[in-house]
Amino acid sequence: MRSLILDMPNGRELVEELDLATELMMSIPIELVGGDEWLEAFARQQRAFKEWRSYLHCKAKHSVYDIARKIA
Repeated sequence: MRSLILDMPNGRELVEELDLATELMMSIPIELVGGDEWLEAFARQQRAFKEWRSYLHCKAKHSVYDIARKIA
């Protein structure tokens, strides 16, 4: 089970990417919403959100207690 811990992405990096992607998307002027630049920023933000959500689900599914119990 230790491989699960080592193979997991870094949560701090994931949330930083989500913050940056959200900030970029929100910085685009209202006149450009729906345009190519906004759609690209939106796609980046959605990818970052999905990766962050997957990370949280994995952490919840494999809590430290569960992992420690399986290793012991």
